[in-house]
Amino acid sequence: MSAQKFLIKNAKVIDPRSSFHQKVVDLLLSEGKIEKIGSNLSDPKAQEFSADNLHLSIGWLDLRANFNDPGNEDREDLNSGAAAAAQGGFTSVALSPDTNPTVDHKAAIQYLAKHNPHLPVKVLPMGAFSKGLKGEELSEIYDMKAAGAVGFSHGTKAVTNSALMRLALLYNREIGPALQVLSQDREIRANGQMHEGEKSTWLGLKGIPELAESLGIARDIALADYCLAPLHLQALSSKEAVELLEKAQAKGLDISADVNLLNLVYTDEALESYDSNLKVYPPLRSAADRKALIAALKKGSIKAIASNHQPRTIEEKRCEFDLAAFGAASLEGFFGALNASCGNELGLDRIIELISMGPREVLNYQTDLKIEEGATVELSLFDPELSYTLEASNLKSKGANNPFLGMSLKGKALAIYQNQQLISLD
Repeated sequence: MSAQKFLIKNAKVIDPRSSFHQKVVDLLLSEGKIEKIGSNLSDPKAQEFSADNLHLSIGWLDLRANFNDPGNEDREDLNSGAAAAAQGGFTSVALSPDTNPTVDHKAAIQYLAKHNPHLPVKVLPMGAFSKGLKGEELSEIYDMKAAGAVGFSHGTKAVTNSALMRLALLYNREIGPALQVLSQDREIRANGQMHEGEKSTWLGLKGIPELAESLGIARDIALADYCLAPLHLQALSSKEAVELLEKAQAKGLDISADVNLLNLVYTDEALESYDSNLKVYPPLRSAADRKALIAALKKGSIKAIASNHQPRTIEEKRCEFDLAAFGAASLEGFFGALNASCGNELGLDRIIELISMGPREVLNYQTDLKIEEGATVELSLFDPELSYTLEASNLKSKGANNPFLGMSLKGKALAIYQNQQLISLD
């Protein structure tokens, strides 16, 4: 049987690495590759796809999402999570190891990877670098790497054991890519509910000071410097964190970082309504912090934007704010919310870089992808100007905590090309 072909008509290419960047072309796809690029292409054996104002780019890769599989499939599972990611326009998703049981051994990596042939997106397993995410004993990172782990992190758990963090940096230095960590001082964070500032005082909620983040980052940068090891800082949220990152980069240290989507879309002012869907960690911070994050994204000191997709059940969110679980289900509506909130500040080209090749560079994964004839590709197809409102009835995720419901979104994924298949989206 001959391989299925797809013909994409009149699409504007967004890929600065490509000679077709900003050009409107037709693309003929076959067996995961671009067979031909040109104008007025035709092929009677190909399935055509077209849309008004069609754009395409290298497939979007989410640097961090939790599908809660294994262990908490009532929140999400691999099938529902992958469907939500596809609906959001992603072709690949790096999965947090923070599941139950933890993804901290070879068999857990293999369990996740074996589902890839049956999912609309590719799941990329991340391994936990300590057993059970307890921060006490190093996990079997060499075995997990050999089994297909794309990298190692500590989920949402603080690493309080500096000796363990140092050991993890030294071991990971030999296998790469950069060790990922959500830097925080757990004792300073304590049981805070939102950003510590005027708004937390006004709302009567215990605050999480920026100091909790900056202390953790300062320690982890110092350890990375001592170990001569690369380090990736997850989910920067504050001006002080950006300053520490850029100071380290100016010294020549191999330190990269990302930011969570919601820290760009909202500030702590949005919590006036006590909306528990906006209770996330790191917390939504001030307008000045958001401004610093945008500036770092523009200049390139922050390399990627992550969904930090953390689906929760109704019971975990529909309760008093201080009792509600942290996290937002943010894969669906991701691009529309990002483009609506930051399009004027970042521009479309930079936004696409931050959700496609930027995450790949962090993971040192598929870094040679570009839209050229003969290239093997994953593609995201989208309309950056399409305005719409996200409806609960259209969601694929099980999560009851999507923060974008009812929000006016600008920009929508229309299809993805992954695993040799072109999937048209609702």
